[in-house]
Amino acid sequence: MYLLKLLSYVGHCILLINTIVYSIGFSQKGKAYKAFVVYLFCLFVMQTVTEVYATQNLNNHFIATYYLFLPLILLSLFFFRLFAAINSWKRHVVLYASPIATIGFIIQYCFLPNLYYEFNSIGLLVATCLLIVYAVMYLFELISKQLEFHYVVIGIFIYSISSLLIFVSAASVVSFNQEMSNFIWNINALLFIVYQLLILWEWKQTYYLRPTRRD
Repeated sequence: MYLLKLLSYVGHCILLINTIVYSIGFSQKGKAYKAFVVYLFCLFVMQTVTEVYATQNLNNHFIATYYLFLPLILLSLFFFRLFAAINSWKRHVVLYASPIATIGFIIQYCFLPNLYYEFNSIGLLVATCLLIVYAVMYLFELISKQLEFHYVVIGIFIYSISSLLIFVSAASVVSFNQEMSNFIWNINALLFIVYQLLILWEWKQTYYLRPTRRD
């Protein structure tokens, strides 16, 4: 448990650094960049609230609702702006798939309002799968083009895969013995650190002391 807390704090600190460095010159950057910065900020706030509730031994399952909607909306906008300049049909995939999924989730919560206080594994499964698909489509573009955010997208892909395997099987994870459960969550926390380091490396390679780019 101590290792899990340590990894979580390390990941949280790197996330804070990323939020700060990516916010530099925010107003001068393109729309994809701005969407990603807002995503980082929201992710930091959600992680902070989660940590506070966990420290107080309070039920924080309602935060999963925000982990469902905010990353889906903001990263969909991020991918939409990336595809807008390189591939029109992939842009349209994002344009239609994400709103349909979001509306479906809203309807789901309207019919099942108690779901707000529970862990929506089905919703997280669908949202994460969409982000994985978008990431794969962008990675295919990297085969023939040199594009921005390739480290970020690789990070999104890696962390989304790990989250998909863990969160959609949350009930099974709970049923494991304590040692196995801790191991699984430690791996997830470690991969989150890798994700944040890739984001930081993207900033270092693409934006640190480089001319401003607009999309």
